[in-house]
Amino acid sequence: MTSRSDLGLTSLRLFEAAVRLGSLSAASAEAHIAISAVSRRIADLEHQFGTRLLYRDIRGVEPTPAGRVLAAHAANLLRLAERVSEDMAEFSDGARGLVRVAANPSAVNQFLPDLFSRFRTAAPEIRFEVREGVSGDIVRDVLEGHVDIGIFAASVAHEGLQAFPFRTDSLCVVVPAGHRLADAGSLALRELFDEPHIGLEDGSSLFAQVCQRADEAGHPLTVAFRVRSFEAVRRMAAAGLGIGILPQAVAAPYAEVDGIAVIPLSEDWSRRPFLVGVRERAALSTSAEAFLSYLIG
Repeated sequence: MTSRSDLGLTSLRLFEAAVRLGSLSAASAEAHIAISAVSRRIADLEHQFGTRLLYRDIRGVEPTPAGRVLAAHAANLLRLAERVSEDMAEFSDGARGLVRVAANPSAVNQFLPDLFSRFRTAAPEIRFEVREGVSGDIVRDVLEGHVDIGIFAASVAHEGLQAFPFRTDSLCVVVPAGHRLADAGSLALRELFDEPHIGLEDGSSLFAQVCQRADEAGHPLTVAFRVRSFEAVRRMAAAGLGIGILPQAVAAPYAEVDGIAVIPLSEDWSRRPFLVGVRERAALSTSAEAFLSYLIG
């Protein structure tokens, strides 16, 4: 039997395609090779491992228990091979290192500008592609390999990722400067139940957490408006259209210019931890590993 460590990427790529597409013919079409060649490659893998990897019937194929394990490993190995090619392409293009990062608005506004600035001073050859999104979408993007590193609220589900502690922020209440609550030293959520709220768009982990806490207390919030940005929350609160709940670091610096009062939220849960997540740390490019180490070091 061939050594089990002697794995060919072509065979793994064809096997992964057959599992993903549920068909040997679809895998052959995607790879532009004969179906007989696909079948032979998979048969070779089955011989190599001494076990059946696919169930075959007239409807197509599906993995056996052993096949499911191999498919998961194959996906990671193929992703690592793609990263090797990307890293080498960076050299041939005269650049070095591309790191794809996704972060939620809280992280983008509060933490990343200074972190990027300091890191790039030490490693100017590394380039970044940064996308902003809601935490749930970021977890999915990391799992699906669209980005290397994700920064998201710890409150969202992130099974399947390797996650590391990052930073913590604090929430506050934003009201017009002349509002009845403007002079409060701090506020509890129960004191806000009768107020109209300016919420962030669906998918925002911040506003989802606030709404969940209100629901648990038996007082669902009255949401007057939903907007897409922290700035829009501040502007609409200043216009007297409702109150907002935002990270204190993105509200307090604009209090005077926006004409708002910023009051700390006194709930224990108002201190929100963030995580840095990757699909598999061992499969990161050298540049992505360097940036991850910087973020969590």
